[in-house]
Amino acid sequence: MYLLPGSSLDSQSFVMVPPSDDVVTNLETLTSKCLHGKNYCRQVLCLYELAKELGCSYTDVAAQDGEAMLRAILASQQPDRCKRAQAFISTQGLKPDTVAELVAEEVTRELLTPSEGTGHKQTFSPTEESQTFLQLTTLCQDRTLVGMKLLDKISSVPRGELSCTTELLILAHHCFTLTCHMEGIIQVLQAARMLTDNHLAPSEEYGLVVRLLTGIGRYNEMTYIFDLLYKKHYFEVLMRKKLDPSGTLKTALLDYIKRCHPGDSEKHNMIALCFSMCREIGENHEAAACIQLKLIESQPWEDNLKDGHQLKQLLLKALTLMLDAAESYAKDSCVRQALHCHRLTKLITLQIHFLNTGQNTMLINLGRHRLMDCIMALSRFYQASIVAEAYDFVPDWAEILYQQVILKGDFNYLEEFKQQRLLRSSIFEEISKKYKQHQPTDVVTENLKKLLTYCEDVYLYYKLAYEHKFYEIVSVLLKDPQTGCCLKDMLSS
Repeated sequence: MYLLPGSSLDSQSFVMVPPSDDVVTNLETLTSKCLHGKNYCRQVLCLYELAKELGCSYTDVAAQDGEAMLRAILASQQPDRCKRAQAFISTQGLKPDTVAELVAEEVTRELLTPSEGTGHKQTFSPTEESQTFLQLTTLCQDRTLVGMKLLDKISSVPRGELSCTTELLILAHHCFTLTCHMEGIIQVLQAARMLTDNHLAPSEEYGLVVRLLTGIGRYNEMTYIFDLLYKKHYFEVLMRKKLDPSGTLKTALLDYIKRCHPGDSEKHNMIALCFSMCREIGENHEAAACIQLKLIESQPWEDNLKDGHQLKQLLLKALTLMLDAAESYAKDSCVRQALHCHRLTKLITLQIHFLNTGQNTMLINLGRHRLMDCIMALSRFYQASIVAEAYDFVPDWAEILYQQVILKGDFNYLEEFKQQRLLRSSIFEEISKKYKQHQPTDVVTENLKKLLTYCEDVYLYYKLAYEHKFYEIVSVLLKDPQTGCCLKDMLSS
């Protein structure tokens, strides 16, 4: 079979078949009515439509072999060429190997045609171009075969056509990924490494390096590109949002900075800010604040107190970072982390306040075994609450109130405690038990009597007063018009 003179299929443009074509209508009718030759009728109809579109006679088209015809269809650049090619492949029964070879050939031809030896692709979007090529790869049922043919074409690409080679690797990787062909994926990754090291990097084609990285998208296996771009101060180009529609690149960038350049907080924050990753910014600020606190912890507290100015500077820096962390977490609705940082800012602020007022009590960097003693030593409830919340610690409030209110008579402490709505009935019962375990003085007894007046549970108030033989209180409760009737009903039942 041969191409007849004058028909020149490769140079013709497709012309849409008029919908009123009687031949097409008759062929479609024949196809629908035919019982045993239906596939042959489809072939005739397909070839006739191609002949009309190519501006040739049916005889010219029918004389061509399937490979030449498919090549002409693919080279037509018409919007519906893939649909037409798929129909032709189906009706003519072309082998997958033939289709894969022609697809790879057409992709390579289109990649090379606009470059004209410059080594650069056309200026239109690589994403749009990739979609066009991806459509072509769907023509072959065996995507692995297409991937292999694309890799084979790389050896025929003229030297210096780096953009073409880059796109062939990206497309081949896509084909292998769809079929989970690990051998092909490994081949692509090896070829990508060689292309980068031997051609792209020496030529400073960092735009193509980025295209290769983001097009393949296997960031863990291609950290050498991160290294190259970081070293050449081209790292920031990776932060363009349009390069990362799936959101995987931003995570890979942060992981790389954390793992390979842990001290570069500027790059970390730059990446996080660029991708609006407020949680990651918060994590970085929080970690930096913790480093300041660790610096303080690295030497005894007494030694820190000797250089009060340096200690305050470290605390102020930690405070600023922790405030920023809390704000960043809040922006990303990370409520738990934001609350934790907020509580730590209150602790650091209190520590600075203590130092400014001549109090040397250590509040930061406390182990859990030291928390109860620290909280017990604080004279104000709000201070004790700040320390407890910062360490996520639930102290024995009954013991603290017994020490502060019953033994020391500090009812201001109790008032602050009450304002936080923590003064539950169980607290009174526990304090009562502690009272019984000691030999109380008259002052302690009076403090307990006064404490019981804060109990809103009338029956519990009566019960505890009776147990401690505070009969004057019992008498008052029974005679009081507001409490007496209620108590008598409860006692009678």
